[in-house]
Amino acid sequence: MTGFTLPTSRPVTQAWGAEFDDWDGDGVVDYPGGFYHSIGWDGHNGIDYGCFVGDPVEAVADGVVTFAGDAGNWHAILSGGGNAILIEHPEYGVQTEYLHLSEWLVQAGDTVRRGQVIARSGKTGAATAAHLHLGMLKIRGYNLADRWRGRIDPTPYLYGSLNPDYAAAAVGPQGTITSQSEEDDMGILDEPITREGGGPLNGKPTTLRAVVANFDANVHYTREAIKGTVAATVTALLTTKISRAGGATGQTDLLSTLAYLDANLDKLDAKQILDPSAVQAAVSAAADAALKDITITLSNAPGAAAEGAK
Repeated sequence: MTGFTLPTSRPVTQAWGAEFDDWDGDGVVDYPGGFYHSIGWDGHNGIDYGCFVGDPVEAVADGVVTFAGDAGNWHAILSGGGNAILIEHPEYGVQTEYLHLSEWLVQAGDTVRRGQVIARSGKTGAATAAHLHLGMLKIRGYNLADRWRGRIDPTPYLYGSLNPDYAAAAVGPQGTITSQSEEDDMGILDEPITREGGGPLNGKPTTLRAVVANFDANVHYTREAIKGTVAATVTALLTTKISRAGGATGQTDLLSTLAYLDANLDKLDAKQILDPSAVQAAVSAAADAALKDITITLSNAPGAAAEGAK
C-alpha cells in the first residue's frame, strides 16, 4: 500500500462537516440554521481547497478511474459537480470524487498513481467560485439518501497515518518517536465544541476545524461580494443624473460629461493651450465668474470682511 497524499497544495477553505449561513458574504443570514441543513444534510460532505482555475489536481491514492467528464445533473453520484472525476481505490475500499474541474486529463478505465496529475481545477457545476471539492465514498454499501449523501469523512485518510507525509511527522531524526504534543494539537481541532453568542446556530455542536474553515469560506465570499458592490457603486455613480451649473440647462450624467470632454479635447487649439498668456487669461476669466457673488471672510482678521470680489 502506497498510502494517500493531498490533491493540491492549496489551503483548505471548507472542512468536512462545516456549515455556513451567509451565502453571499454580505453579513446577512440567508439560511437560518445553515445552508447544508436547509437542503437536508448535516454539513459539508467533503473538503474544499482554495484552488484557482487551472491548478493541477492530483490523485490522492493509487486507483482506477471509473468516470471522467461532465457529470451534469444526471450522474447518480456526481450530479452537480460539473466536470468531475471518480476514482476507485480497491486497497482501501473507498472511491474519491474531484469536482468543479476546468478539464480532466484521464479517461474512464485509466490506472492512476498516487500524486499523478489527473485534472485542472475550475468552477464548473454548482460552484460560486473556483475551488476543488474532494469527496469520498465507500466502494460498496454507500447510501446516497443519507444526510451526507453517502459520503464519508476523508480527513483521516488524507491527514492521518495513511498519508506518509503526516505519519512521518511523528518520527524523530533517528527514528525515535517524538512527543505526542503535535498529534494532540491536531486532535484539538476535531474536539467537539458548542457555538455560543446567539444567532441561529447558537448551541449547535461543531469543531474548531469546521469553525475556522467556515470563517475562511465566508471571508472568500465577502471578498467576492465587495468586488460586486464596488463595481455596482461605480456604475451607479457614473450614470447618476446631475444638473448642469454655470448657466447651462438640463441634466446629464458623469459618464456622458467625461466622454464629451474627451471628445472635445481634440478640437481645442493646441497653440492656445501652450500659450501661457492665453491660459492665464482663461483662468482669470473663470475665477472672476466663479467668485463674483462670493463674500470672503478673512480668518486672520476677526470681524473684518471684504466686499464681494469683482
